Amino acid sequence: MHQLDCDETAERLNLYLDRELSDADVVQVREHLSECPPCERIFDFQAEVKRLVRKECCSDDAPARLREWVRNLSAKDPQPPA
Repeated sequence: MHQLDCDETAERLNLYLDRELSDADVVQVREHLSECPPCERIFDFQAEVKRLVRKECCSDDAPARLREWVRNLSAKDPQPPA
């Protein structure tokens, strides 16, 4: 099985976090993260950002404009809340 380098792992982190990788790709990413502390720190940071966005921005307690902006983040040219 091909061993991932840091660039290949970085390209897959969002898919890994969203559970959108094949089983084989998951194994490769996990192996790389277990052997590479810098990539593991990047993963931990991204996972925490996603967790905070879900918790703080997607609840009914968040302002409507913030919820809308978060929903539009995947748009080609997202605009910050006014």
